[in-house]
Formats: sequence, C-alpha cells, structure tokens
Amino acid sequence: MFYIKRITLVTGNGIQSSVEFDAGLNIIYGESNTGKSLIVDCIDYMFGTTEHRFEPKLDLKEIRMLLDVDGNSLTMARKIDSNDVEVSSLVPDIDSDTYKTGNAKKSINSVWLRLMGIEEEVKIIQTLTGKSQRLTLRTFYHTLLIDEQRVQTVNSVLSSGIGYNKKVGIPVLSSLLYFATANNYLPEEAGKNSATRKERKDAVKRFVDRSMSKLAEKKISELQNLSKESPAEIQQKVDQVLNAIGAAEGALEEATSQSRTLADKIIEIDNQIAECRVLKNRNASLQTQYDSDIRRLTFIVEGDIHGEDIPKLDHCPFCNGELPKGKEESCMAAAVAEVAKIEAQIRDLRSVQESIAAEMKELASVRSALVEQRRQIDTRIRAELRPQISDLRSHLADYTLALNQYKAKELIESFSDVLVSELKVTEEEESLVVNVNVPQKFNDVFKDKLNEILKSLLEECNYQNFTGARFDSDDYDVVVNGHLKKSQGKGFRAFLNTILAIAVQNCLAEYDKYQPGLLVVDSPILSLKEKEDHIGEEHTSETMKTGLFNYLLSHQDTRQTIIIENELPNLDYSSAHLEEFTKDENRGRYGLITGYRD
Repeated sequence: MFYIKRITLVTGNGIQSSVEFDAGLNIIYGESNTGKSLIVDCIDYMFGTTEHRFEPKLDLKEIRMLLDVDGNSLTMARKIDSNDVEVSSLVPDIDSDTYKTGNAKKSINSVWLRLMGIEEEVKIIQTLTGKSQRLTLRTFYHTLLIDEQRVQTVNSVLSSGIGYNKKVGIPVLSSLLYFATANNYLPEEAGKNSATRKERKDAVKRFVDRSMSKLAEKKISELQNLSKESPAEIQQKVDQVLNAIGAAEGALEEATSQSRTLADKIIEIDNQIAECRVLKNRNASLQTQYDSDIRRLTFIVEGDIHGEDIPKLDHCPFCNGELPKGKEESCMAAAVAEVAKIEAQIRDLRSVQESIAAEMKELASVRSALVEQRRQIDTRIRAELRPQISDLRSHLADYTLALNQYKAKELIESFSDVLVSELKVTEEEESLVVNVNVPQKFNDVFKDKLNEILKSLLEECNYQNFTGARFDSDDYDVVVNGHLKKSQGKGFRAFLNTILAIAVQNCLAEYDKYQPGLLVVDSPILSLKEKEDHIGEEHTSETMKTGLFNYLLSHQDTRQTIIIENELPNLDYSSAHLEEFTKDENRGRYGLITGYRD
C-alpha cells in the first residue's frame, strides 16, 4: 500500500512550502484564498495532467511529492510546464528515472498503476465498436480526485466532464471493471473482414502520407535558415554569451552602486555646505549687532563729553525751590571698556568667518570632484554597459532561435517516426468483433453492491429524512428518497458526489483485486445549507455534516483520504491529521505558500 507523505511547492526564489500527510484521514481546512484547493491541483499535476491552473503570480517553478510505499520512499518531482517527471525510487520494481506525461512509452501512468497493484500494461475497451486503448491513471483519476468545481456538479462523479449532458465514458467503466475483476473483457477475434481491414489500412496510409508531406513542407519553410553550426557549437556560444551577460550585469550593478554611493556623499557635502552658510549668516547677524552696540556706546561717551556744556538748573521749574547740587558720576570709562571687549569679540568673529569660508571652499572643491567622478560612472553606464548588455541579449536571442530551429527539426523528424510506427501498428492490428456490452457488464458487476453500499453509507452519515437510495444505471448516479441528485442544491450534490466516490472505492475494496487507495475531495459539505422542500429544513443539514466526518474518522484504515474544507463540524479529530490555514499573521500557518499574500 502507498500513501502521499508530503507535497512541496518550490517558487522561483527557491522558497519551499510543504504540507505533510498521514496514511489515514487528512483534513486541510481554514479561510478561503489560502491555497487549500491548490493542494488538489498539485496532486492532479503529479497524476500527469498536461494542463494546470497554477497562476503566474504564484511564481511556482516545481512540484515535488514524497510517497511512502510499504515503508519505502518514492519521490516525484515535476517542473512547471514540463512533461518530465523525475522519479527517485527505493521501491522494488519501480525504477528511478525520468518519466513522461501522456501516452509516452515510459509514462508516469505506469508508476501510479504499479503503486495500485497493476504491474503490466493493460488494454481496456474504449468504444462500443470494440476498439481498445491502454489503461492509464488519467482514464479514471477523476473518480478519486474531486476538485471543488466537480464536487458540486449535476452529472455523475464518474463522468470526466461537467454539465447536464456529460455522459460517463466507456473507458471509465472499463477501467473500473478491470479494477474490480482483473478482467478487461476484450472481445475475441472472429469474423474478420479482409476488405474492411484493407480499406482501413489504406486510409491510415493515406493519412500518414499526407502528414509526411505536410511535415516536409513545414520543415522547408521553418528551417530554410538553419544554422550551419552544430547544436553543440551554438550551445557553447549561448553559454559564453550568458557568462558575458552575467559579467556585464555584475559590472553594471557595481557601477550603479558606486553612482548611488557618490550621490549619497554629494548630498552629505551639500548638507555640510548648507550648515556652513547658516553659521556664516548667524555670525554676520551677530557682527551687525556688535557694530550697533559700539555705535550706542559711542553715543553715550559723546553725550558724556558734551554734557558739561549743557546749562544746569538751580531752581525747580515748578516750586522754584533750590535744587541740590551733586557731582554726576561719569560712565565714560565703563563705555570705553565695553567697546574694547566688543571689538575683541568682533575680531574673534571675523576669524571664525574666515575659517567657515575656507571650509566651504574646500567642501565645494570636494563636491566638484565627486560630481565629475559620478558623471564619468553614469556616462559609462549609459554609453558602455547598457549597450553591451543589449547587444549580448540580441546575440543570445539569435542563438536561442537557432537552437529552437534544431529542436523543431528533431520534433518534425520524431513525429515522422511516430507516424511510421503507428502505421506499422495499424497494419499489424487485428479487427475485433464486439461481444461485450460494457454498460451492461458494469451493471452486472457493480449495481447490486453499490445499492447496498449506498444505503449503508447514507444511513451511517445521517442523511436527513432517509428512506432509501439506489444506483441509477442510466445516469450512473445516486437517487435518494426517489429524487435525482441533479434536482438538488449544490451543497447536497457535493455531499452525494462524495458519497458515490466513497461507495465506488468501497465496492472495489470488497472485490479485493486492485484498489486506488486514495481519495481526495475538495469541499464535500460545500454550502450544505439549502432549504429544499423534499429534503427538510436548513438546520437539519448539520447532522449530515457530522455524520459524514464521523464516518471518515471511523474508517481511516480503508485508504488515505484527503479532505479540503473551510469549516469543520464540532468533533474529536485527535485521530486524524489536521492542517489549518488561518490567514492570520499572528496565529498558526497563514496559507499554503510561505510568504505569499493575496
């Protein structure tokens, strides 16, 4: 048995964000827009999807997955927009190698099927006409990996599409039949019509010939300017240009840093010059005050000198009384002393002004030198480094175009080989006579068991007002209390789609041939609050939520189950592995990708 032990997302700046899982029940819950559903996309990506929904703003560069296989480690790593999956395996019979997505010879599908117990390549019925195809994980993955969009769909969870008219495909039924019975039910050879075979082969030949002709035309038009240098020589030049670009960008970064440093020094000197100007102006104001003081004291001294010439009154002009005669004290000496003191301060002030002027002159000289040095550096950046980098990038684009032309040449030649190979396969194929009705065989194998399992599941999960359920063999879906699932609200559809997915896996477990061993569901109780006339009142749906999660908790040993949900019913989850995304900087884990904020 295997289970997913860890999923790691690697961003462009090398930050790794991991989520751990246990073998039983795993619940990822919390606020919206925290990356919970991205976990489903990561698993789908490692399942080999050729398209993904990773947003560019996430800057994801690689997805890694660690699996535990009976105690042995198996690691998968796939870069974004790459079809290669690097597998490092300590598991017997699974080689460490580079696997491809899609229908390549060494496909990642073979690894997943081997993990599920299918060791050899298996053919299953593809169409009602008897055509066969290879069994791959992508044939039926949607039955065990149910994202938030598909969990609430109106059509069966067994359908790979979404919408009222999306039917369950024959390959899906055939793959589930093989998992349950280890029998692919391929028709026996019989009644071959040689004329029909020849007509089919001739048609394939004509298709191959036309395709080869178109490829030749494409090769001429696309590769007419193919470089005469070999890809190895071009790659060597690419490496040289990349090194030159790295050196030039390093020099540019260093020159830019020097320019910024000089600019900071110039600003610092400007500040010093400004401070000197302020101090000089203050000193000039102080000198003006000293000059005023000297003029005032001079006025006082002159007044004292000429005071003797002013007539003195002998009698009071009011009462005509005799005025006392006293000798007035002269202030001339004090004024002279004060003038001498002020003149000394003026001399000191002039000395300071001369020092400030000298300092400003020196600062201006240093500033001019720094400005000239920065101008030379900026000129080098504009006239030398940036044009050099631009030219190098232009050369790099030319070399890359030449390499891409060689890759196109290899692709055209490779596709030509594929066409020839497919023609050979067609020529060797034997027509098959249909003697198996796949839908009927599916009903024979699954219908009765699914009826029993669905009834038991819905009872155990406390489906409200439950009276009975059945598996409808036309829609391949659940009918509860006589009502079709597609007539219900999206919350109840999500619940019933989850129940059917569990029922299918329980059915496979009873047959005990091959089992996926994994179920991933995004939001199984999504918006389970609709008020439906045939379902009951809104408040009763809480018992269904509790019932479903109680069932998951009590059946953890059946398979690894990964549930994505916003809010959880109030239960004891100590036996399960819980991971909460809080979208809160101060509590727990904010979201899936470290440092990313929506």
